[in-house]
Amino acid sequence: MLMEFFRPSDGASRQTAEATFVIEKKVTERASLFVEYVGDYPENSGSSQLFNSGGMYHLSPTQQVDFHVAFGLNRNAPNYIVGIGYSFRIDGLFADRSR
Repeated sequence: MLMEFFRPSDGASRQTAEATFVIEKKVTERASLFVEYVGDYPENSGSSQLFNSGGMYHLSPTQQVDFHVAFGLNRNAPNYIVGIGYSFRIDGLFADRSR
């Protein structure tokens, strides 16, 4: 995936391109694991590259918990990152109710 970020408040590098490549494997009906490359390429400074891996567990069709561990691949990246998260989806929020 390729993304472009624009941060008006960042005076040094307002524009950053980010490239990611992810491989995901479903291990059970509710759980999956992934490995990912993440590269941030700011307009006016050096790139930051990470190797990220983790897993997800679906509590329900609209809720999941996840964890990840990332390791920096160059000196501009953090040495490591550890994260956990909870996500939920609200279905029908923008549904057409005029019918």
